[in-house]
Amino acid sequence: MTWRTLETEDGSCTLQRASDAVTCHSTAGAWRQARERYARACRIAELGAERGAVALLDIGTGLGLNLAAALEALAPCGARLEAVSFESDAELLALAFEVRQPPECERWAAPVRAVLRAALDRPGERVTAPWGSLRLELGDARASVRRWRTGAFDAVFLDPFAPSVEPQLWSAEFLADLAAAMAPHAVLSTYSASMAVRAGLAAAGLRVGQGPRVGRKAQGTLASFTAPLPPLHPRLLRKLARRLAR
Repeated sequence: MTWRTLETEDGSCTLQRASDAVTCHSTAGAWRQARERYARACRIAELGAERGAVALLDIGTGLGLNLAAALEALAPCGARLEAVSFESDAELLALAFEVRQPPECERWAAPVRAVLRAALDRPGERVTAPWGSLRLELGDARASVRRWRTGAFDAVFLDPFAPSVEPQLWSAEFLADLAAAMAPHAVLSTYSASMAVRAGLAAAGLRVGQGPRVGRKAQGTLASFTAPLPPLHPRLLRKLARRLAR
């Protein structure tokens, strides 16, 4: 499988697959997406200030930019990041080590890459870092997520490839497993605005809200048991209710 480096509209870089032009991030801005769609939407900075450490479940390691955005968000309060990250494609991870970002992003991406290198040699083990720790899980995330205790995570970044590429990571069963791993205050964020995904999250007992706009993507999806969320449009809420009632 061949990947190439692609510069996105905010100057940061992602990887694009040559065979079908699939990218690891929004072409409107890889770094912008990581910061706005994941770190800010999941309230990483606020959680760090409140709790002193944030337990993050990161589905789709990719270039590690979502982890880097979480580091940036935690820096002002000095809170630790205790992350578990899942990646199905070890080849992609190896290529990610060669990608360099503009200075604003590279400041945070470089320390993530350093720990990812060590974690790639010790998959499934906790690797300590100056900023906390990282446990990298390779392969199918479904069985691994079930091993975590109920309520283990303060935030979930759901950022695998699209359902057409990785359908197993969008199934109702997997979404229910993610919900079980979330603390009551945790927020899950994903780029998907699919009604099927929203219904899966709601069926797992989560409240569903609208995620932030990033580039040409009008909205994503947020979900939580108790955290306040931007509401879905009433029309979408009615559609979601009808789907759940089937």
